Amino acid sequence: MDNEKLKRHMFMTYFTQRAGMAAIAFIFPFFLWFVGLSQGIELQDSMSAYYHKIVEGVSMRDWFVGFLCAIGVFLYLYKGFSNAENILLNIAGISAVGVAMVPMAWECGDQCPTITWHGVFAISLFLCLAIVCVWLAKDTLKYLHNQDRVKYYKWLYNLLGLLMIGLPISAFLVLTLSGQSWVVFAIEASGVCTFAAYWAVKSVELSSHFEERVVKERLKI
Repeated sequence: MDNEKLKRHMFMTYFTQRAGMAAIAFIFPFFLWFVGLSQGIELQDSMSAYYHKIVEGVSMRDWFVGFLCAIGVFLYLYKGFSNAENILLNIAGISAVGVAMVPMAWECGDQCPTITWHGVFAISLFLCLAIVCVWLAKDTLKYLHNQDRVKYYKWLYNLLGLLMIGLPISAFLVLTLSGQSWVVFAIEASGVCTFAAYWAVKSVELSSHFEERVVKERLKI
């Protein structure tokens, strides 16, 4: 029993950290929006624009950088199930910090470059996470014995991965073709929330492995 208690403690620590990561990612865009409004900052054209927004001495830069660095550090320290997943999550973590540390071009009008390091880091972040979601998230499904669950998770991971790829591309096209608008913020926020949803779903899937093993041990299967 003591051994089982220790295993459960380790699992719950791991699971709550994953849940915290999903919560941070989900809260991020809404936090920028609502806290900005409370300080008299209108909804910006994109999430990255909050880095530059200062109203009467109140800056959103610290919050923007803080959220992204927290996400980036977590992704880098988290160990993927395979070497490929681990490498991609490391790149995603570095990219998240890069998005925070290399701000988007600001107040440059028609002179703003189309391709920037900020954009490269942002695309790299979502692309790495999408690859993990579509191609690598399924690596753990072979350990599930419930085939209905396996099919459900495969479908869900494919959908979330495609959204993680499509939403940043949509934001880039909107930005390029029609200029900055609240639509870009909405698309970026949707992309971040999609990542949060993936992380939450993956956490639930991983918890089901633990529950399945416990049941088997107790029933001596």
